[in-house]
Amino acid sequence: MSEDAPHHFPTATVVLDSRILLTSWVEGRATHRLGMLDLHTGQWRMLPGLRGMLRDALVLSGDRALVLTDHALTEIDVTAVETTRRLTAGIGKYNTFLRREGDDVVAVGNSAAAMESLVSLSTMTLWKRRRRSPHPQDTIPEGAARAGAARLLHHGPELLVAATQIRESAPQRLLVLSSEDLSEITSVDFPLGLNSAHVVSDGVIAVGPDIGRARTLTVMPGLIPRVSDSGSLPLAELVLMANESAADLRKKSARRNPPRTVYRDHRLEPGDELAAVTGRRITLENCVAARATHRHERPRISRVQITDLELQSSSLNGAVLEDVTVDGLRCPHGSGFLFGCELRRVTLRGRVRGLILNPTLDDPDTETTARYARWHRERMQDPEWMLDLTDATGDITIRGYPSRFIRRNPELQAVVTAEAARTLDWRAIDPGRSSLRIALQELVRSDWEDVTLIADTHGARAGDDLRYIRQLRASGIARAD
Repeated sequence: MSEDAPHHFPTATVVLDSRILLTSWVEGRATHRLGMLDLHTGQWRMLPGLRGMLRDALVLSGDRALVLTDHALTEIDVTAVETTRRLTAGIGKYNTFLRREGDDVVAVGNSAAAMESLVSLSTMTLWKRRRRSPHPQDTIPEGAARAGAARLLHHGPELLVAATQIRESAPQRLLVLSSEDLSEITSVDFPLGLNSAHVVSDGVIAVGPDIGRARTLTVMPGLIPRVSDSGSLPLAELVLMANESAADLRKKSARRNPPRTVYRDHRLEPGDELAAVTGRRITLENCVAARATHRHERPRISRVQITDLELQSSSLNGAVLEDVTVDGLRCPHGSGFLFGCELRRVTLRGRVRGLILNPTLDDPDTETTARYARWHRERMQDPEWMLDLTDATGDITIRGYPSRFIRRNPELQAVVTAEAARTLDWRAIDPGRSSLRIALQELVRSDWEDVTLIADTHGARAGDDLRYIRQLRASGIARAD
């Protein structure tokens, strides 16, 4: 699996007819991958064109299978590794189970919903909707329950495999017991949760719910005698072949789309400094900067040059950014709100998406809020420039940072002073679809010196943004630059 696979994308993992293991994960920013591991040869293959994570699968006749993902029910040719038919109409999204209802009918539904869909396999269409039938619950033998089993994963003639927690995402232990006397053969801790376990060849393959986070399958070989004519490899040999196959796939993928370096769950504590870093294709996920009690202890990022930076669920609020250059910045899902940062010679280049800069840090602790406000006022007495936007384009919003500290591109950016906003009739200028007028509304309600308006030339409203800036300049409301 790719080293840049995001986590928090739970998946099911299913074994089809003891031949194929199916699982899914997310690569890059939002690319869903369905992986097929041939349990006879150890070769990984990728099934393209599926949207959403794997939720369930059923084997059909003629080397076909049904695959249920978040957004569709898909019939695939397992041998050719291609999609043959797909159904989305009428069954809804985010279903979690498939269940056979006869030779030509399967039930599709969500285990938390009241209704389920019946689908005809011959026509691959919705037959009807009905109230969801109860799922049969496997009974956990008393001896297994005493050993801690809370969820049955497999019960065959030789092995009973169970999890110690009902909830898949909870930290838990995998129990492998003898079916004969329920004595423990082995157990493995899964601190990130456990989705499923499958008896394959001479052992067990166990899978966490979040392949993107774990990036591994847990294998326990040599637990039972292997049937020599079963066609499957010994599990230890299968692991070697599968790892080699996965490495080949990663090499091919890296040539097409170089992997990102992902830093997860890092925290800059008071007094910490991240310095002298140069890199490309970097993602910060769940990274934060702590609050400081003294100005010299503020978390600091200095002498950093990054090409293609992405912020995912990260907050650098309150940090000091000094001598930082970023060429290409993406801040999805609100990660671009940078509040209370002290900027010193920060340069943005290339396309920027979703960045909002505001010098005010609103903290639940009023003393902390006041402390950061005082530090900002002190910074305003220093004439050193803060931000260079001359080579930056995209979705950038500046709130409260005076234009005298900002290097700008006058073709795309304009300045309106607080005095002009108070005394001139900017409300008479039609913004069209541009949202830049909002910045002027904020300016008249604030104590800012001025506001820098930035046209997003990549957005659907680029023409309106540029036209609005030209009209503000022509009316004398925006500075002529």
